[in-house]
Amino acid sequence: MKFSIEKVDLLAQIQFLYNIVPSKNTMPILTNYLIEADEQKNILKFTATDLEITVVVEFEANISEGGKAAISAKNLNEIINSLPESMVHFLIDEDNLKIHCEQSKFSLLCAESSQFPLVPLKDLANVITLDAKMFKKMIDNTHFAVSSEINRPIFSGIFWKMAADSQLMVATDGKKIAEFKLNKQIDLPQPVEQIIPTKGFLFLEKIITDDLPEISVLIESNRVMFVYGNYTIFTHIIEGRFPDYTKAIPTNNNNVLVIDKKKLREAVKRVSLLASEETFKVKLDIADNSLTINSVKREEGEANEKLESFKYSGEPLTIAFNYRYLIAILSVVESDEIEIRMGKSNEPALFFNTETKEDFTARFLLMPLRLV
Repeated sequence: MKFSIEKVDLLAQIQFLYNIVPSKNTMPILTNYLIEADEQKNILKFTATDLEITVVVEFEANISEGGKAAISAKNLNEIINSLPESMVHFLIDEDNLKIHCEQSKFSLLCAESSQFPLVPLKDLANVITLDAKMFKKMIDNTHFAVSSEINRPIFSGIFWKMAADSQLMVATDGKKIAEFKLNKQIDLPQPVEQIIPTKGFLFLEKIITDDLPEISVLIESNRVMFVYGNYTIFTHIIEGRFPDYTKAIPTNNNNVLVIDKKKLREAVKRVSLLASEETFKVKLDIADNSLTINSVKREEGEANEKLESFKYSGEPLTIAFNYRYLIAILSVVESDEIEIRMGKSNEPALFFNTETKEDFTARFLLMPLRLV
């Protein structure tokens, strides 16, 4: 295998690929990129996988001799990043990858490429086409609510439901819920419901740009394939049934607060500086003419901030939230103002954009913390 490519061009293609490589794994081969050079097509192919997600990126290079090699992803990334902005030359010599750029020379020992997991074939025959920008928006509005607990796999992915006239994405960890519904026609043979690992969605979210407006999707029985630009992403499906989260959404939240989103977020950030590192609690005291946010950190101090210019209808209310979750919701709300619908101090609160859109709706639920 022998090829050359400008450093800037190579980095542009593989800059996100290292996110797929597992940092710790019982299979050492997974810490490698599989590099394949096609002399006839003049195409380089880099593949990374953690067995749950497989990403393939294909791009042009100056290939004088085809071949295949498995190379340490960490070492290759660090070497390429350190090189001068110039042409980089690669050559397989026996079991070593020789890298040459201007006056710099490196030699990396190759792993056994035949040990690399089998890469699925890209099949574009039955794909459906989706609006990439809206797909990215759906991921942005839901992924923060996914659970990080590995013993609850159902909650570690995003529930994705597609019908001919709409798409729905939902994520929850039991403490918060994020729901995004897109009202748009899709050329879909039949409705689909799957739970997709967050890692695959987050990789897509990173690579989607305004330059390429469409993303192709193929949903199979045990995996989903996404094709976007030079990238092909294969992700396994999480088995199981997503819980009926709608049962947790209250219908009688009559205490309604409408306030400037940015001002509320900044106030919460300031008050959180003295919030407990165990509970992350900030408390809101709300009445007709007053809104105060406060926090207490035992043996260190407390913080209070009074906010003005808001609208509130309902009974006087004191309610507490985990400030990290609250800020996460405030960060994805798109309208200048946010509407918060609350019941009692121990009942879940709902968060909405105040500006309605014809093509999509979003709502978020957050469970409150105990006041004492």
